[in-house]
Amino acid sequence: MTHSHAFPSWPFPDPIDAASYCTDAVAQRRLPVLQVAHDDDGDWQFLDAVEDLGEPVLHCLGCVYAADPTLVEISDLPRGWGAFREHVGAPWERWQKECDAQSDDDQALANIEAHGLHILNVAEEGDLPPFSYSIGIQQSLGQPELIVIGLKADVAQTVINECYRQMKSGAVIAAGARVAGLLGGGFECIIGEVLAAHYDEYMGWALWLNKGPNFSARQIIFPNTAGVFPWESEASEWFRNWQPLLA
Repeated sequence: MTHSHAFPSWPFPDPIDAASYCTDAVAQRRLPVLQVAHDDDGDWQFLDAVEDLGEPVLHCLGCVYAADPTLVEISDLPRGWGAFREHVGAPWERWQKECDAQSDDDQALANIEAHGLHILNVAEEGDLPPFSYSIGIQQSLGQPELIVIGLKADVAQTVINECYRQMKSGAVIAAGARVAGLLGGGFECIIGEVLAAHYDEYMGWALWLNKGPNFSARQIIFPNTAGVFPWESEASEWFRNWQPLLA
């Protein structure tokens, strides 16, 4: 993640291209940064005040600071600390984060250590379909991460876990492969490529784990109840939109 920034002076102790995670609203400049966390590992989080944070968006620290120079006020925030302000221009309240409570990050890392993967579920929102994806498979097996779009979370988790079980047993999940046993009814799924251009939108936690787009991923593509895949002429427009292809 390398950008060219020309600041008269750089206030943060971390480099300009340090990993920073934002809510989508902050990244798109729809909402201001009202919450900041400087994680123990050195990463920064810049959040708005909305409770549903959604998928994190990866930015370099320089991009975040260029969008909001008032963040100079918390540039000295130590690792393991958080800060909050009521509005832009208000004073920051600072606190040291609790060390004994397991964070979402820690839980994800613990699951990867114990099970070889961690699965994230994102609920449907309006016309946008739900999706679930893995992180940790590349570290544990040296194989791509998995994502499935358009299935309810409990079904999607079963599909990803079964595919991971087959990978652990020696199956190579290559693009174009047909994989049986992931869904009921005797249907096979087809494995598709996932372009890195889709990582920001669909695989934010994988960007966090790998410190950027340094991983590969495959999409598990399922047919409808008639056995038709989204790219086939018999597929409805709704089905195509409910399961977009990431290749």
